[in-house]
Amino acid sequence: MKILLFYTYNQSFLAAFFNELALSLQERGWQVQVFSFKNEASVLKEPLRVDIKQKKHYFKNSVEIYKAIRKYKPDVIISNFSYVNAAVLSAWLFRVKKNIVWSHTLTDQLEASRFNIFRKSIFLKIASGIIVNSNKLKVDLETNYNINSDKIYPIPFWSGLENDVVNRKKIQIENVKIGVPGRIEKVKNQQIVIDLLLEYRRDLGKTKWNFAGSGNDEERLKDQIRKNKLENSIEFLGVLGIKEMRRFYNQMDVIILPSKFESFGLVLIEALSMNCPVLVSEKFGALNYIDDEDFLNRYTFNPHDVMDLKAKFDRLLLLPPESNQYFKDIYLRFFKKEEIIDSVEKIIN
Repeated sequence: MKILLFYTYNQSFLAAFFNELALSLQERGWQVQVFSFKNEASVLKEPLRVDIKQKKHYFKNSVEIYKAIRKYKPDVIISNFSYVNAAVLSAWLFRVKKNIVWSHTLTDQLEASRFNIFRKSIFLKIASGIIVNSNKLKVDLETNYNINSDKIYPIPFWSGLENDVVNRKKIQIENVKIGVPGRIEKVKNQQIVIDLLLEYRRDLGKTKWNFAGSGNDEERLKDQIRKNKLENSIEFLGVLGIKEMRRFYNQMDVIILPSKFESFGLVLIEALSMNCPVLVSEKFGALNYIDDEDFLNRYTFNPHDVMDLKAKFDRLLLLPPESNQYFKDIYLRFFKKEEIIDSVEKIIN
């Protein structure tokens, strides 16, 4: 049985997830072919078969997707992001048995017009199945796109960092390193972290707040930081690669994830898998999979309430979990790689 996977083959964490999924399915006996667009064309054969075409405009890209399906004659197609429309339509034309979309993004994140929602709904209804990364996204597709719930399958991600071993030292309250990873956009809500820092201003000694990422809200935040004379407390690290993010998680004492909403929030399970003490917005879809009242009560917060975040932060510093592997154990309990692969395989079967 042949699987044709459409995703961008690069150095991102999401691509690393799909690479590992493809290799795992390959090890289980599936013939897996990956198709990707990038700036330059190439062909890879090991460890994955990857057909990379040069990215051009929408119509030419759609033709290349059509040609790939005609060439490889897959039994199963899995597509995501910008590949979806052309892949779904071409798979339908070729009568591919399993025509699956892997959807990652909430409607609110897209800021989509009614026409865009209508257009997207047409392609989603053609698909034979839709994998989503949370129940939050499942409800979004049912409500905004009128998709039948029977064809939507919530499946979480696992972390590509899960095998890294981190020995955590006790947090030194006077010298805490706080990490805030993610795109710097208003929806990611880094503003509440600055508001939290203003609450502490004189109380946390040499505490360092580290923003990893870049985005449209960066200059506004930097201007606010300058006005409040916080330059010595906050550092902007820019966009970090996978190796740099491993080092980042290793160095941080606390990770704060303040987004106003996330369909899943891959960064949460990355932090958990690295055993990072984490405070996370209650709006993360990944929390749907964590059935642990202690974790949900102690380490999640209202992203619109800085005093809620402050209370959880104070408690974390003064009363850390008794187990020094607490956060890693949360990850291992609720995001089991083999079970996730089993779920994907069950859908494509």
